[in-house]
Amino acid sequence: MGGVVYKETHSTDALTHSLPPKLFEMHKSIFLAILLGSLVSAQAAPPAPSSPAKHPLIASWSWTLPGKQCTETLRYLANGVGSGTSGKEVAKSRYEVTPVPDLLGFYRVTETLIETNGKADCAGDIHEVSGEPVTRFIQLSPKKDQLIVCKENSLKACFGPLKREMK
Repeated sequence: MGGVVYKETHSTDALTHSLPPKLFEMHKSIFLAILLGSLVSAQAAPPAPSSPAKHPLIASWSWTLPGKQCTETLRYLANGVGSGTSGKEVAKSRYEVTPVPDLLGFYRVTETLIETNGKADCAGDIHEVSGEPVTRFIQLSPKKDQLIVCKENSLKACFGPLKREMK
């Protein structure tokens, strides 16, 4: 039976046989420089964040505690400033949010309290300005009209849903 015989070749073998040795080394050096340059630039450049104004978290959100007359309202502005009211508390913070949710659908939000009136929130807690960031995980509904706020990127310890306030 006649057939085609395939010979395994390596790309460097083909290049070394088709180019003079000095030219091959020069092409190899240029290729390696380009490869290394692209790897370094890929690692050095952080992922480009989405425009803050287009982030789905940018809005006012509210929730009334079941069985109580206490409402929690969160407001996230495009400039990275957030504010909230909860019970008698009025607070202001700086925040950062991931541009896209993680694989479980949670946005990581890191907030640092910068102002508070020192009054109790819906849970009876009083918050102080400490300069320590607090991380929360927020998951939006598919329509992006509701969200829940969680301690971790799981549904174990969450409150909500907060509803987007329409203007």
